Amino acid sequence: MYNKYSIKAILATLLFEAMIVYTGAKSYLSGQEEIFKLSIAAFFCLAIPFLLTLAANRKKLILPPGFQMTLSLFIFSALYLGEINKFYSKFWWFDLLLHFVSGFYSAVSFLFLIKTSIIKEHGTSHRRFIFLKSLCAFCFAVSLGTLWEMYEFSGDYLFGTKMVKGGLDDTATDLLIMIGAAIIATSYYYFKNRKSPL
Repeated sequence: MYNKYSIKAILATLLFEAMIVYTGAKSYLSGQEEIFKLSIAAFFCLAIPFLLTLAANRKKLILPPGFQMTLSLFIFSALYLGEINKFYSKFWWFDLLLHFVSGFYSAVSFLFLIKTSIIKEHGTSHRRFIFLKSLCAFCFAVSLGTLWEMYEFSGDYLFGTKMVKGGLDDTATDLLIMIGAAIIATSYYYFKNRKSPL
């Protein structure tokens, strides 16, 4: 098995889950239906880092160090702090920060994932190979950002939450700020090719 389960990540996630359960129960008793629904979503979403680790281990894929902790913290920040505790409204930069970080880390995660799954074919130049890996990392990160926007829209449409707060402007800005993915992809390409011949 390539990826170990982090005790620190498990303990942090259990703490996050306890906070979410408390908030969910409190919102249910006080009739705050939207916060209750968001609490349920956040509770189940916090299992995602560990399910992804399980899937990666079965396929013998490598995840970046601290993957479970980073993703758990991101989910907690996005759903509990951002949506439930209204950080998106209180701090104009909070949503943009999370999208920047997610683009950055998604590209890093992809580059780790492909270490054991993409092999350079004979006749493919080093620069072309690195370029394609960089491009795929960028596209992977942007795809995840798009899926997140679809998740927000679906929650609003199906369950009456209010995660999309600025309509098209909010969605477009969130995707544009994923420049973090472009930074990682470009840096990877540059540093991998810096000492390589054409």
